[in-house]
Amino acid sequence: MTRSHRYLLAAAVLVAVGGVLWASLSSGGSKNGAAVETERVARRDVISRVKATGEINPKRKVEIQSKVIGEILSLPVREGDAVKAGQVVVEIEKATYEAVRDQAKAALDQSSVNLERARAELANAELSFKRTSGLFDEGIASQDTLDRGRLERDSAEIAVRSQQEAIRQARSAYQRAIEDLDRTTIRAPMDGFVTALNVEKGETAVMGTMNFQGSVLMVIGDLSEMIAEVEVAESEVVSLALGQDAVIHLDALGDTAALAGKVVEIGSSGVKQGDVVKFRVKVGLDSPDKRVKPGMTARVEIVTQRAKGVPAVPQQAVQMRWVDEKGKEVERREGDSTQREVSVAYLIGAAGKASRREVKTGVHDELWVEIGDGLAEGDQIIVGPYRVLRSLKQGDPVRLAERKKGDAKGGDTGKEKTGAD
Repeated sequence: MTRSHRYLLAAAVLVAVGGVLWASLSSGGSKNGAAVETERVARRDVISRVKATGEINPKRKVEIQSKVIGEILSLPVREGDAVKAGQVVVEIEKATYEAVRDQAKAALDQSSVNLERARAELANAELSFKRTSGLFDEGIASQDTLDRGRLERDSAEIAVRSQQEAIRQARSAYQRAIEDLDRTTIRAPMDGFVTALNVEKGETAVMGTMNFQGSVLMVIGDLSEMIAEVEVAESEVVSLALGQDAVIHLDALGDTAALAGKVVEIGSSGVKQGDVVKFRVKVGLDSPDKRVKPGMTARVEIVTQRAKGVPAVPQQAVQMRWVDEKGKEVERREGDSTQREVSVAYLIGAAGKASRREVKTGVHDELWVEIGDGLAEGDQIIVGPYRVLRSLKQGDPVRLAERKKGDAKGGDTGKEKTGAD
């Protein structure tokens, strides 16, 4: 083969390869770019909720603690018993406190006797001073005798006042001794049920003011009104308000049991738990089931906003992008005031290119977000896969993912043959 023939053959191969490439590129954008799934903007009901977990408790409950120390001699109630206000629930050993009371009474009586003696001495000192004053006026008694008589009278007056103060102290000690004796009998402060009993007969009751673990003898609660107490993160508590509707799910009653309720209390101060600040929120049950017991685990969903029949799209279809003053998508530069962050959605535009739309969002739930502006009902937007959406830009080549065999006809969302993202 001559050199000229070899050149002609090489040229023919190049032409053939070029033709194949041109045909591939000119066949349209349908086979180029990332495969995406789409869905049309449709009207839906969107309900925003705050979810939290906690436990069931009576709305009103009292922790019964002892104000005295002593052995528990009588415990006439058991856990679950109904009690009435004023009913005796605990009896503590009284002998020690009776002795203290009797001692305080004797000290009070002795102080009264001492006061009578001091008053008698004062009367005698006043009489003596009066007699000495008369003798002094007649020139019989000396100045020294007069001064000594005045001092004795003044000292007697001070002794009377001292004994009066001693009586007040003795009376106070006696009153305290009586109160301590009364405190050995503990009564229910309200009608309700014993929801927790932490002691047994024969154990020693300790004073609740000493903050010892186990100082709570029992808990009495009013089971006619029940609440779910939950912890809500600071980022979500700002959307809560008193009176908001809620749904309470109790694990003990199964997933089918859902109880209605309302927010009745929102904590005014938060507690830091790890790196998160949480606030205690109380949700009252509208009509509690008799099976509901204090301590049950509760999952609460609080409705914060409702939007009925509004244009909505899947949550992941709305992405955040930074754009410059010309509206071009850019990488974020700290301190650049010409850039702004916007919410966007993407459509498949002409020639298989991604077309960006800035949108304004409203109420959102776990799956859907309300579109207030930027899209029209029926617009077909890109909704996935997320690995494509998170880096998608205006003008990027895209193509509609092919549906698997057996997919419902007429749907807007396709799946890649290789499987969903």
